[in-house]
Amino acid sequence: MGMSERFVHIYEIVMKYEGGYVNHPNDPGGETYKGISRRAHPNWEGWRLIDQKRPVPEDLVRSFYYDQFWLPLRCEEMPAPVGEYLFDFAVNTGIRQAVKTIQVAAGVAADGILGPITMGAIRRSDVQLLMYKFLAHRISFYVTITTQRRKQFGVFFLGWIRRTIEVFSLLMSQK
Repeated sequence: MGMSERFVHIYEIVMKYEGGYVNHPNDPGGETYKGISRRAHPNWEGWRLIDQKRPVPEDLVRSFYYDQFWLPLRCEEMPAPVGEYLFDFAVNTGIRQAVKTIQVAAGVAADGILGPITMGAIRRSDVQLLMYKFLAHRISFYVTITTQRRKQFGVFFLGWIRRTIEVFSLLMSQK
């Protein structure tokens, strides 16, 4: 089965925020390419091409995000634009943190596991209300990590907040 229109649309939005090759000293993810961390995904095929100074085909990046984020997060099973907003957050923070954050927004135990209780709560939620709660909890997460946990993240704070609000606005205006 091919990639859904929903995925392709949010993928294109997310890629506007993910740079090419980046190795920022303040980023514990280390080397990244279009948001893919070498530390978290050392066996991704693209790293071999990058090490050989060869171009990375776009479909290699797209299929990575589809297989490693969109499908495990079950975004297609969620109402739009909730699945899309969860995908965007997971690309930035990792799947477990993204799931915990939407669980808090949906009012269920934040264990980082996307099981039937979480999926049921998401599906039963008023989409608009859930999106606003998710927006607030995303911002709260960034405030917490930059002020309490990892001060070196401060350099990324405004970019994260801008992305959080811009993607939210874009998705909410397309409903």
